[in-house]
Amino acid sequence: MKLSKILTTAAVAFAATFALSGCIRETFPKESTITNEQLMGGNIEVVIENLLKGIPRGMLSPAYGVWEHTDFGWPSVNVYHDQAAQVICNHGWTLGFATGYNRFMLGAWGQGYGATGWMPHHFWYSYYPQIKSCNDVIRFTAGDENLVNSAAIARAYRASFYLDLARLFECLYVDEALSGEYAAQQMAVEGLTVPIVTENTKEADAKNNPRATREELLTLILEDLAFAEEVMGSEGYVTTAPSDPTLAVIYGLYARTYLWLGGFDDGLSGELPEGNDAYALAQEYANKAITAFGGAVMTEAEWTNVTTGFNSKASSWMWYLQHSTDTVYNNLIQFPAHMAPEASYGYCPFTQPGVSAATYEMLGDNDFRKKLIVAPEHYKRGMVQDMDGNMIEGWILDESKVAAAYAAFKPYTQLSMEEFASFAPYTFFKFRPAQGNRTDYITAGSIAVPLMRCEEMYFIDMECAYHLNGADAAFSKLVNWMITYRDPGFQTGTAQGEGIRDLIIKQKAVEFWGEGIVMYDMKRLDMGLNSNDAFYDPRRRFEFEGRLPQWTPMIPEGETQVNQGITGTENNPDPTAIVDASVKK
Repeated sequence: MKLSKILTTAAVAFAATFALSGCIRETFPKESTITNEQLMGGNIEVVIENLLKGIPRGMLSPAYGVWEHTDFGWPSVNVYHDQAAQVICNHGWTLGFATGYNRFMLGAWGQGYGATGWMPHHFWYSYYPQIKSCNDVIRFTAGDENLVNSAAIARAYRASFYLDLARLFECLYVDEALSGEYAAQQMAVEGLTVPIVTENTKEADAKNNPRATREELLTLILEDLAFAEEVMGSEGYVTTAPSDPTLAVIYGLYARTYLWLGGFDDGLSGELPEGNDAYALAQEYANKAITAFGGAVMTEAEWTNVTTGFNSKASSWMWYLQHSTDTVYNNLIQFPAHMAPEASYGYCPFTQPGVSAATYEMLGDNDFRKKLIVAPEHYKRGMVQDMDGNMIEGWILDESKVAAAYAAFKPYTQLSMEEFASFAPYTFFKFRPAQGNRTDYITAGSIAVPLMRCEEMYFIDMECAYHLNGADAAFSKLVNWMITYRDPGFQTGTAQGEGIRDLIIKQKAVEFWGEGIVMYDMKRLDMGLNSNDAFYDPRRRFEFEGRLPQWTPMIPEGETQVNQGITGTENNPDPTAIVDASVKK
């Protein structure tokens, strides 16, 4: 292809990306826009460079523009996943705050996952525009050895995006749906993931593009990773931005992929490994990632720093995104507004996201992560009035105990004692506004967001040891890791057998709270959920023996209206009725 043709196509690709992800300012940093002079001058390297810069920028951008306050890109997808798995439990309602402050409420309630719901559209259009950008880079760099590094970066991103979509949209068996229309529809879409769009997909093909099988999509993912591995393992590969993946990241993506395949033994993965064969590969690559990265784990000082805690690159961050002041939209459409309790703006002071009571009690008193969770000692259970005038079961402050509680918590917060007393038990102070700035939402919102931490690789190794070598082997790895890095007095209680596996996942949920990782594990392992102990909104408490149906949303109507390859029978079943029937009345 002639250079002039490539640049013309690139210009069209940019226009399409803007249409999908918002205006130019919302898609690319100011310093990474392409000028007419650059296009006309034939600078393909600049075109590719800016396309690549646009991918992490797009991941931090609203999918639908600035109107929905939970739409702040990939980090908001993660919050939805942790809400749906009730890894995140919002406790503001227990002090009388109306639940409407929780903009992620529908996700937590299992609502809005049908074809016309917000969640499927939010997920779909948070990923596919970025996949398009990856495809553009891959297409424009094809056959050019001077641009092979760029192609490898794009393939790594594409593999990661498609893996998330595969894990989210493949419909796995739900125990609550043993009969009826839901079960029949499950069987009709068994083994199907999402449509594949690559650099070679024509517009006409995209309009009639059926869902790919698990084998087809995971094969593409592994091919992309193999390409990236070869390039990034060479001496000629260098990173130029924090968002550029490395060889360690590629090994980590391999580990995630094989971990997912380990959850199957149905033969629908074709020639790809399943079950223990896949778990063995997941463990192998997790350890390769640890070795390649150097094995660093976040320290207590990094976790608990009131200025930089989980808003700046830390020692274990293998891959991350970085906000700048020009990527912060307003005081509501940003991660700290929903997840940083010390931010004086936004929703978080009202929603007060945290952990369940059972999770809190599971943690040892010497676990420094527990010290970041508001303890219940200065509260007692009672009836409180919500903002609508209704009397609800909640927490009543014992003012005589506030001073002592605050003295214990003060090393871990910038809050005054009065402010501290306004937070319910089990609120988690993991995420801090950038630079510790509580008031300037632009500065506060300029955070770094981890895409992959080395800790995840250790947890993959632990779980795979359980599947491959038994509970005792996994127990040993878990205990050693926890004592070394998190709790010198770690105890596993009475856990044994499958309970060791569950304990690994529970500890993983604490470690990656707010990072959107554990829902995929719970879905893969067919783990149930009992939210009675969570002090979650009593109107929407679930009790499932196995995986929740809302962990598999429908493919959104916005896609099925333009893609004739997905008819009603090829879509996932609507989880709404199953969820509603399971809510405790």
